[in-house]
Amino acid sequence: MSSESAETNEFRESPSHTRWVTDDQPTTLREKVHLGFLTARGWGLFSAGVLALVLAFLMGRRELLAISLFLILTPLLAAFLLRFGNSALRITRSFNPQQATTGSSVRVRLHISSAGRGPATIQLSDTLPEDFGPGPEFFYPSRTATQGTEGNESWYEYRLRPAMRGIYAIGPVRARVSDVFGLAARPATVNSASALLAVPVCEDLDPLGIPGEHGAHGQASSNRRLTPDSFEVMTREYHPGDTVRRIHWPATAKKGSLMVRQEDYRATPRAVLVLDRSRAAFLGQGVGSEPVLSIPQFTAPAGESSRSFEWGLHAALGIGAFLANTGFGINLIDHRGKAINGISASGTEDAAELFTGPHARTRMQQALAALSLEDAVDPRQARTTATLATSLKERMRERGDRLVLILGEVTESQADTWLEVVGVRSKVTVLCVANHEKRLAPVIARFRQAGWAAVAVNPKASLAHAWADLGRQS
Repeated sequence: MSSESAETNEFRESPSHTRWVTDDQPTTLREKVHLGFLTARGWGLFSAGVLALVLAFLMGRRELLAISLFLILTPLLAAFLLRFGNSALRITRSFNPQQATTGSSVRVRLHISSAGRGPATIQLSDTLPEDFGPGPEFFYPSRTATQGTEGNESWYEYRLRPAMRGIYAIGPVRARVSDVFGLAARPATVNSASALLAVPVCEDLDPLGIPGEHGAHGQASSNRRLTPDSFEVMTREYHPGDTVRRIHWPATAKKGSLMVRQEDYRATPRAVLVLDRSRAAFLGQGVGSEPVLSIPQFTAPAGESSRSFEWGLHAALGIGAFLANTGFGINLIDHRGKAINGISASGTEDAAELFTGPHARTRMQQALAALSLEDAVDPRQARTTATLATSLKERMRERGDRLVLILGEVTESQADTWLEVVGVRSKVTVLCVANHEKRLAPVIARFRQAGWAAVAVNPKASLAHAWADLGRQS
């Protein structure tokens, strides 16, 4: 932990300006009987004052009476000023980078300032989730504190390395406030928690082609990048009235006569990625079932995941980023046809269903960061296959659109259901994730008989190898 300052514009700020407002719940007998407002030194001074007061009455000495009153009132006055003083702490917590990536470190910075006269020394600690262990402890003001417009200013820094994606609650800062003489002290919660978003790592896939779109000799049928602003440039002969700016000079030189551009707009193709979130597909029961993983959801109860589901989510992100970079607009939905960006706790503010453009990868990372397996669903409220089929039909309107199914451990009857829901389509890719992938051989055979590119993978397998295997089935 460091107290050195850094450029403030590198950080995302989560400011909080409060007094010491919320006391910790009492945990010891001393706190339960309200004796914690004085330290051991304060109680010693108070006890000495009481003893001196008794001796003053017994001995009839006025000077001893004055000393006893001083010893009694000093710690009580310190506790009173500590409790009702007008000092306020201003705490700003910031992160660099703004979003953490699983497995990479993020720097947390605390800027603390105090307005007015406050306690001489405050012992502080930042509260961290259990995954990170105990929070760092420090004292305010620091040794390198400076006098600014807001009073004494101190900076503290430490690093975190989230191992799991999700929304972590960093904070609040807890304080052990004491007076300048160390006679009185009180615990307090100084500020509120800040949200640290940890996004999953995106794996780059082989850019040579897309499974299902290869020519007769194995080459990619089209490697043209399509974007919402893509145009197919064609030329025609010049007609009177055409602007000079539309003249296509290379075609003019080739034809020997004036040729002008005639641009034909081509719509962006779409790819629909269906990520199965059903608990039955990723959380088995009985002996050998997968352990449940926790996905932090800030202050809400943690979501549940599994190693297989994490692999499927990783695959959805990698494939989605690859297709977006190739020119596709990406629709991310779950097995019930719901847009993932709308149901995830980390979804973007606009809750847009389509990910496209240069920021598609980053937006998909954010949408998938806090996604978890679905909660228990009432069977009466579950969507029917007809509803899911309608949802797919609404999102796939062009012949060039693609469908990618990322499923868990499905049965043959469930495979038939997916075949019924999707219908007759040629450009369908299926990834089934299971600990015992060999058991899914009949399921994969059914998908391949329908003309789909399908493969079953183990959570320990490489996404790049699975993607290459799908490409070889074209």
